[in-house]
Amino acid sequence: MRITCLIASLCLALPALAQGQDAVADRLEQAFRDWADTHDVARGALAATYQGNVVSQIGIGQPADTPMELASLSKAITGTCAMSLIAGGDWHEATTTADVLGQGPDVTVGQLMTHTSGYVNDATQMAMPAMLDAPDHPGIVDALLELGPPGKAGTYVYSNENYAILGRMISVETGQTYGRACADRVLRPAGVEAEVSPRTGAFAAFGGWAMPVADYAKFHAHHFGEGSILGQAPEGAPMAEMGGGAFYGPGTIWRAFRGGHNFWHFGALCFPGRMNTGAFAVQWHGGWGVSVAYNACVDWPAMAELDGVLAAAVFGEQK
Repeated sequence: MRITCLIASLCLALPALAQGQDAVADRLEQAFRDWADTHDVARGALAATYQGNVVSQIGIGQPADTPMELASLSKAITGTCAMSLIAGGDWHEATTTADVLGQGPDVTVGQLMTHTSGYVNDATQMAMPAMLDAPDHPGIVDALLELGPPGKAGTYVYSNENYAILGRMISVETGQTYGRACADRVLRPAGVEAEVSPRTGAFAAFGGWAMPVADYAKFHAHHFGEGSILGQAPEGAPMAEMGGGAFYGPGTIWRAFRGGHNFWHFGALCFPGRMNTGAFAVQWHGGWGVSVAYNACVDWPAMAELDGVLAAAVFGEQK
């Protein structure tokens, strides 16, 4: 019962990009099929982008365009939505919860985006099963604002609580629901029409969007691809050092790579007997990106393996 992200991605120093878009797309599709077969994943989907365009999509045990739960990949939607408010002059990185909500501790937008606010206990984890099929989660956010962060600000600790608060702030600032505000601000500009999940919408800001993986791939390429502001200079957004050269930015993890940047995030929703799903999205320097989702809960080694086999399909075998 967790939403998770992979810190030590295998999107690292790999050999030169293999030749031919069709050949790379074929290898990506086969790599995902083989991985799914190895880990008993009966249903899932993959979409690949090259230079921002969807060039491949497949479904395993379902149509490729089936809407899929995105779990923590939803944080990138929230993060880029918050960045749109900063870019528009409505917020600054130092804007606090009290500035926007008229209550709460002196926690900033930048700290919330990078999991450095001091919110570390993650009360969402125990509450999430009861929140399935519910429209909102006001009680959790209200309690977080009243109690304040128990940890020390400035230290990176991954917690859904940060993005739950950001979702409330976005809604209040824009005068819209969180879902409508972020759909208008960051999904539609990427050519995507989507809504929060009817099953997990109560935790939309930190893990409750659903859409076909090709739509998420378009969103991801639009906002983190090499032609985007974040893709070119993620250092210009709030960031927190995670170790090993990786940083957490607006709802994504990134690392410098060959004069550019790689961006990635994993997610999982594991509620035994009720919902088991996982997702992964990556944008590599060089133009390729992949988004996948699957209806299964797999362990950390399997997630790392998925990262590795997809990277190998694009860049060739590690040497």
